[in-house]
Amino acid sequence: MAEPRAIDALVAEVGSTTTTVTAFDGLAGWPHSEPRLLGQGVAPTSVAQGDVTIGVDAARADLESRLGPLEPGLTLATSSAAGGLRMTVHGLTQRMTAMAAQEAALGAGAVVEYQTSGHLRDHDLDRIAAVRPSLVLLAGGVEGGDTKTVLFNARRFTELEARPIVVYGGNSQVADEVRAMLEGAGFRVRVTANVYPGIDELDIVPARAAIHDAFEEHITHAPGMERIATFVTGRILPTPGAVLVAAELLATTLGDLVVVDVGGATTDIHSITDGSPEYEGLRTDPEPHAKRTVEGDLGTFVSASHVAALLPEGERPKVLPPAIPRTDEEIASALLLTRAAAMTAMQRHAGKLAHLYTPTGRQTVARGRDLTACRLVIGTGGALTRLPGGIGVLEQTRSREGGDRLLPAPDAVCALDGDYLFACCGSLAGYFDDDAIVALMRRSTGL
Repeated sequence: MAEPRAIDALVAEVGSTTTTVTAFDGLAGWPHSEPRLLGQGVAPTSVAQGDVTIGVDAARADLESRLGPLEPGLTLATSSAAGGLRMTVHGLTQRMTAMAAQEAALGAGAVVEYQTSGHLRDHDLDRIAAVRPSLVLLAGGVEGGDTKTVLFNARRFTELEARPIVVYGGNSQVADEVRAMLEGAGFRVRVTANVYPGIDELDIVPARAAIHDAFEEHITHAPGMERIATFVTGRILPTPGAVLVAAELLATTLGDLVVVDVGGATTDIHSITDGSPEYEGLRTDPEPHAKRTVEGDLGTFVSASHVAALLPEGERPKVLPPAIPRTDEEIASALLLTRAAAMTAMQRHAGKLAHLYTPTGRQTVARGRDLTACRLVIGTGGALTRLPGGIGVLEQTRSREGGDRLLPAPDAVCALDGDYLFACCGSLAGYFDDDAIVALMRRSTGL
């Protein structure tokens, strides 16, 4: 048997249907060596078989059938299997702390199943119990402000039968009291910085890191995922959270950008921008520098019938495509759905100009996410990178003349993550030089 080949890293991406293992080298020696994607292996995900490592081992065997035995210095993983990162978020007011908590959860790669503001009611507890979240994010009160609501809600959490991990990102004045109350009731608690420390002030990056840590703890105990820790030597991240990390890293070099990820079940939009100075004075609410939205009704397989219904009747596909389209008809149908999902998700992610009529006359305000400063639109994920016509889909998500939506500029450059490695690059961040990881992404996109 051949001697194993030493390489820098293996990254396993455990999806809901397929698992991909990707090999990298040349990262540790940067800038004296060239970062390289060596190859990828693919296999069906095996969560349903009770052991995710069956699929991981099969994907690695597929990879090593072409490259030979590999001995990685570092082994990482991202996962959206086992239900992904399912969360509920709870704040004081809808437009302040609840909104900030949701931004933190989505930015970490979560699917937010339920959100509340104010005091938790019996109905809210019933919904939380039905959702069965992996994690709960509890926030509320600016620094030095309200404390009664978060304390009330923490007490109500103790009435739940389940014990999800709780991330506390509210008024720090009562953080110790909340921790003691919940830990005394059997919850695992992680305390982070207040996600909304002051009026019109967001601080969600620490909460994202805390959620990533909590997810890693949760995923190693999720059904079918218990043995994932036997494969990895580094971190396990939610796949969408890893994509956002990669997008942030690329933006430090290339400037404001949007990443579009159309999947079989959801479509995620990640944007890295502070918006255009043109609209800075018109904004009504604070926005994070890095933002992710997830559209759970926009996918090319699980939610294909809903996406098809968005198209004009004469343009709808005659047949809905399978998870992996193979025939010309299936590919054409999948492309139609991909275009509709990408365009709809971008419209929902972007903010818009609104016109208010006041005693002093008409006033224009900018509500939501301003993407007008984004000069790059990048597609990742299987639908955009593996189907023909991905660039054309991205081009149609840009702004048109005369619209009120704050979309990327009409001349924004469109590119594809051709090597399908953004999630891998997000997981590699922090272990290797940022410039080496950016070099991989630039090669994958041709930018």
